Amino acid sequence: MKVSGASLFVVDAGVDTGPIVAQTTVPVEDDDDVETLHERIKVAERAMLVETVGRMAREGFTITGRRVRLGGSAG
Repeated sequence: MKVSGASLFVVDAGVDTGPIVAQTTVPVEDDDDVETLHERIKVAERAMLVETVGRMAREGFTITGRRVRLGGSAG
């Protein structure tokens, strides 16, 4: 595996089944173990969460089916 990452979902009745709002990738380094990769994923995930939720609050968003569009009217 060359990359891993995280996804930000809209909450629905399932587990990670809502529309995807944002995704981020993290390279898998040759010397990674589960712990080091997991820590880098958490850092990237937190940055994505802060940036994306901030944009959603500032710019609004719309959800149409499984598509989330940032910058629409607050939804």
